[in-house]
Amino acid sequence: MSDNTEKPTGKPGEEPPAETPGETPAASGSAAAPPPEPPAKTAVADDPSGDDVTGRLEGASKARVFSVLAVIVLFSEVVPLQYSMVSTAVQKVGQDFPTAGDNVSWMIIILGLVGGATTPILGKLADLVGKKLVLFASSIAFLAGSLICALTESWAMFLVGRGLQATAFAMAAIAAGLIRDLMPRKYVPLAIGVIATGFGVSALASPFLTGWLTDHWSWRSIFWFLTIYMLVLIPIFWIVVPETKLKVKQNLDWLGSILVGAGAALALVYLSNGQQWGWGEFTAYIYLIGGIALLVAFYWWELRAPEPIMDPKLLRTPRVSIVLAIGLFSNMIIGVQAYAVAYMAQIDKEVVDNGVVQGFAAQSGASADTLRQVLVFDGDLGYALGFSLMALAVHITAWQAIPGMFTGPAAGEWGKRRGLREPYIWAMTLMTATMVMYALWHGSWVQLLLISIVYGIAFGMYYGAANNLIVEAVPQEQQGIGASMLGLTQSFGSAVGTALLTAIVSAHPYQVTAPSPTGGPPTTIDVTQVYTDEGWTLVFWAMAAVGLVSVVLAFVMRAGRTPATGGTLH
Repeated sequence: MSDNTEKPTGKPGEEPPAETPGETPAASGSAAAPPPEPPAKTAVADDPSGDDVTGRLEGASKARVFSVLAVIVLFSEVVPLQYSMVSTAVQKVGQDFPTAGDNVSWMIIILGLVGGATTPILGKLADLVGKKLVLFASSIAFLAGSLICALTESWAMFLVGRGLQATAFAMAAIAAGLIRDLMPRKYVPLAIGVIATGFGVSALASPFLTGWLTDHWSWRSIFWFLTIYMLVLIPIFWIVVPETKLKVKQNLDWLGSILVGAGAALALVYLSNGQQWGWGEFTAYIYLIGGIALLVAFYWWELRAPEPIMDPKLLRTPRVSIVLAIGLFSNMIIGVQAYAVAYMAQIDKEVVDNGVVQGFAAQSGASADTLRQVLVFDGDLGYALGFSLMALAVHITAWQAIPGMFTGPAAGEWGKRRGLREPYIWAMTLMTATMVMYALWHGSWVQLLLISIVYGIAFGMYYGAANNLIVEAVPQEQQGIGASMLGLTQSFGSAVGTALLTAIVSAHPYQVTAPSPTGGPPTTIDVTQVYTDEGWTLVFWAMAAVGLVSVVLAFVMRAGRTPATGGTLH
């Protein structure tokens, strides 16, 4: 990795070793060699911790430090904010786009697809041209996407808008790098934990906001709110937050960026459509094979590229690779939990059955009362609570969000005292346990509430620990791309989890059987976007298995066993 900054030879904070009296750096045998010229002054040479070269706010007042932190956190919180608001409204959006059918989940999948493709590029650009500048550019793209989603009547354009919003996925990773560069060292683990879970806008406020907006207007009001949120924060961010001074002199590896983005996209197309196309169909396999081939080519190229996106040797080190692997698996769980619990709770069996009856009545001309006597519904919807989004917030999601607001920063402080591995293990263990509990008990809101509170504890601990582990694992010159690689695996994991969910529940549709008007055999029809209890149960069991893998990886990892330093280890 090209870097023209002069590096100290000692440990951060230590003075260089003194020369032995009488020794000179001149070659042996030189009698009166002239004294060497003093080294050119550089930020890092004068400050071995690298604080001057990044613009760290070590001498600033607490008011200045925490105002910068607050604006960065609120700015980057748009990522979990939009996810928590939009993921709970999937069913309502699907009702306005009936042609989407089972592909309504693409409004979530596309976030991982586009986010995965753009996050490495934006993360690397942040290292090269400045983290503040790239955050600003991402926010403009997000703003444009929010406007498109609020205004469009086309499903295709709606997905375009969601794709533009997905570019903001890099914001959380880049913001973590900006915090590492700007915050005083002693505050870095705590600040990274805070940015992981935010100040409560996404965690606590968004469920009530979503419920209030959709109850009084429609799902489009969510995107109008996101538009206004960014319009207010963009100028504040530009004025209050300074740019980091750390900018690496290196060219962007465009080929590597294209290979990893295209490879992820093709693999996700297969995962999301395999159920509809047939998992074993050759035309479906083309996407899977193509995606894997491009990802292999990406790795091959990175080994040979003169200036790779990220040093492949660093990617292979266990302190990075294990964290990335856990990021993939854990976010499969996180994506599924956000989608499944909200979707299930909003299904109302009476509304579904009446809608089907009215549809048959409109087609056949028979009365609804007559059709209720002859139509046979097949499938258990015992999980259906019939909640509005406001009821969902009051009964479940707000209470799930509260613990994470505290356990995220707590994980950072825990890591500073005892090491980050401990909260990491606890997070994955609790997250896995909640998937087992969801599989066994999801028939009442009280059950979902209690399980979701435990899940919220694990959620905050995971993000607080994972982001800090990357800060500890990579040098500051690669912080943007390092955090972005974590963001890439996390967004890819969320998309894979949602795609697997779609495949599983689509194989377990709620069905209605109607007699033939001509006396022939009865006809069985799948009820669009409604799935049986068995399908959801299998989804949670699958995520429990994924979580178990994460727990094992967290146990065997060597990183995070010593107190966190705020980024001085490497």
